Amino acid sequence: MAIDFETANEQRASPCSIGLAWIDDGVIASVEHHYIRPPGMRFASFNVAFHGIGPDQVRDADEFPAVLAMLAPRLSGRTVLAHNASFDISVVRNTCDVYGLPYPEFDYLCTVKLARQSWPDLTSGRLNDVCDYLGIKFRHHDASEDAYACASLAIEAMKVTGAKCFQSLAAATDVTLGRLNSDSYWPCSSPKPQADRSPRSQASRAAFEDLPKSEAMLGLNFVFTGTLERFTRDEAKARAEALGAKVSGSVSKKTDYLVAGPGAGSKMADAVKLGVVVLTEDEWLSLIGG
Repeated sequence: MAIDFETANEQRASPCSIGLAWIDDGVIASVEHHYIRPPGMRFASFNVAFHGIGPDQVRDADEFPAVLAMLAPRLSGRTVLAHNASFDISVVRNTCDVYGLPYPEFDYLCTVKLARQSWPDLTSGRLNDVCDYLGIKFRHHDASEDAYACASLAIEAMKVTGAKCFQSLAAATDVTLGRLNSDSYWPCSSPKPQADRSPRSQASRAAFEDLPKSEAMLGLNFVFTGTLERFTRDEAKARAEALGAKVSGSVSKKTDYLVAGPGAGSKMADAVKLGVVVLTEDEWLSLIGG
């Protein structure tokens, strides 16, 4: 099954919507959606602009513990799909932490990684771009529609690779299943791309040669904006490039993440318009391993 969250603000522990697409015997059997009342009911304007959900829609909705209690038995034994799974799984983990809940237990796969392995000529791993490439029609930034698109993408990948189940799809694409346990997790990972051997890249890597490597960074496109607390933007750029990421000065369709500090301006608006995932500095540090 495929899952997608929308969040009320920049905090991962603020789910306000969840969409699920249930897959049986290689076809989408059903799609469902649930609003979630987030802790504190704080909605950030750029999130509302992103998905259109505000306090009025979720005021009478269940909070996360009730939604999780309803879904957890149905997740048992399933492989959970998510596009940019590091985001959706972090929503589950962080929200469970806020409420003091054990994590639900399941294996999971990131369909960004599956898509890049299944269709190597893709120029972007973003959900709408992959679905445009495959001819999958959906309404972006609606949780149930995004879950449907994610499930459809995975089914197409099974057809391309000849895989009969999601475990064999992972094996066929050299993507390692992630796992969420009651008190721990490990990420879904894919093969590392060939390292950039340019002099500039080598200099950046030499400056940060002791950095912990992060699968989540390799091959992704980042933009930094606003005032970062722990680094200058040049330092953040060098750190990202040392780990295999690309860093641009402006947000575009190729941007995977915007890392935003206080004072973020027009780049934030561009990210919202294009559907780029926005990270705080702390979330970025968590993504790259500290």
